[in-house]
Amino acid sequence: YALMLIVMDVLAVFLYPWAAGLGDLGVGAFFMMVFFLFIVTVGYFYAWKKGALQWQ
Repeated sequence: YALMLIVMDVLAVFLYPWAAGLGDLGVGAFFMMVFFLFIVTVGYFYAWKKGALQWQ
């Protein structure tokens, strides 16, 4: 669980400033963040499928 917490914290650290300055960043920054969110989502579903999120 600690590793997933760190991943979500890193996501929040990158997502908040990006969302705050979205109007000034342009299309390239938008697609970079979409790619970053895609990678994080794939990792989350991989951990879920492997059973890493099961409480034991």
